[in-house]
Amino acid sequence: MPTACQGTRRGKITRYTWLFSLGAVIVVAGLVRTLDAQRPERQQEVRIPGTDIALKAGWQMLFHQKCRFAVPGSWHPDADGSRATAPDGSNISIGVFQVTNWPAHKAQIKAAFGHVRVMNEDSDRRLWFVIGEEPRLQHYIDVWNGTRVCSALLEIRGMTSLEGQDTVRRIAESVGPASEQRPDSR
Repeated sequence: MPTACQGTRRGKITRYTWLFSLGAVIVVAGLVRTLDAQRPERQQEVRIPGTDIALKAGWQMLFHQKCRFAVPGSWHPDADGSRATAPDGSNISIGVFQVTNWPAHKAQIKAAFGHVRVMNEDSDRRLWFVIGEEPRLQHYIDVWNGTRVCSALLEIRGMTSLEGQDTVRRIAESVGPASEQRPDSR
């Protein structure tokens, strides 16, 4: 049977242990906060030399013939780099061909597709529009460099969130001619 003295002593040990534990938690929390504040920030984007592209962390730049495009790292390119597919079935395919008259080419493409759901860009270097219906929208993207066109068809399945829309925009804006310095851009 415990005496009154032993009970009091046990109570003091418990209080001291509790105070010591609280102090240790405060010190550890302070260290974690200090280490977290000193951790270098991971770079969120990498600028691709020779382009106007800022590649988002975790993304990949792919090349096919004389064209380039960027997709998230979770997308899988095919063997020749002309197509990449996302886990949800979204995909992009790309090709290149010669064009001597850009305005005539744009008119021909718009006529061939008929109803355009959304015209994102119709400029002296890029044609980008949306066709199809939810949940399978298709983005047709042509980018002209004066002699050739990099032409892409981006099919998106269910990317209606803001993050999904940002992904679509980043992919579409990355389509273009590969740098002439690339060994495979002949």
